[in-house]
Amino acid sequence: MKKNIFIILMLLFSKVYSYVNIHPVNFDKNIGGAGEIEEYYLYNGTSSSIKYLFSVERSKNEKDMTSWVEYYPKTLNLKPGQEGVLKVFIKAPRGTEAGEYTTVLGVKEMPIISEKEIKSKSSTLKVLTNLKMEIVGYVGELKSSLTLKDLVVKKENKKLEFSGKIKNMGNRRGTFSFYLSDSRNNNSFLLGNKRVLINEEIDLKEFNQEIKDDVVFKKIKNYNTLLIKENESIIMKIKI
Repeated sequence: MKKNIFIILMLLFSKVYSYVNIHPVNFDKNIGGAGEIEEYYLYNGTSSSIKYLFSVERSKNEKDMTSWVEYYPKTLNLKPGQEGVLKVFIKAPRGTEAGEYTTVLGVKEMPIISEKEIKSKSSTLKVLTNLKMEIVGYVGELKSSLTLKDLVVKKENKKLEFSGKIKNMGNRRGTFSFYLSDSRNNNSFLLGNKRVLINEEIDLKEFNQEIKDDVVFKKIKNYNTLLIKENESIIMKIKI
C-alpha cells in the first residue's frame, strides 16, 4: 500500500516538474546550527533504464547557499520500476545573517546505453529531461504565520466546497497540510498540501473535491474542524 501511494505521488509530481519523478520538491528547513538533511525519492516509471545526474548551481536570489550544499550520490542508475534516493545536506556557516537562502538543484535524466549500442554506435547520447528546481533553506528564528478570512465549508452531495482565503504574513515560506478532523483530532481527512510564499494568499476553493466513497463522506460530514499542520505540528485549528 505504501509503495502504491509513493508511485501515485511520483506520477502527480512528474506532471508538474518536467516529468522527473521526484518527491519532495522543496527543502524549507532551518540550515543554521547543525544543518538539515532532506531525502529526495526518485522513481523510474519508464520501460528503460535511466541514469540521473545531480548538480547544484546559483539561483537568482542574492542570498545563495550553493556552496553550503553537500549531496550523495552524484549519479544514480535506476532500472524500470526501481526507486532510488538522493540525500541533500545543507549547513550555513556560523554567523550567517538571518533570512531565506536558495540554490538550484539540477536533475538530468539520460538513457543508459548498453555496451552493444556503444560498440555498434547505434545510439547517440541525449538528455531526456533537465530539471532545475529551486530549493530554499533559512537561518534564524523565522516563522511562517497564516491568517484566515471568510471561511465557509459546505459538505453536500458527496462534495466538499470551500470559500475563504489563507495568507502567509510571516517572514518565511512554508509547506502546509490541510485536514478536516473531529474536535479531538483523533480522525482526519487530508484535503491536500500547499506551499505558501511570504505574503502569498491562496483561495481555499483549491481544496474543492468530490468524495465518491459513501462511507468516507459520511465520516467527513461529522468533522467540525479545519486543521492546518506544518511538519506534523498543528499551527491552526478552526471550528467550522
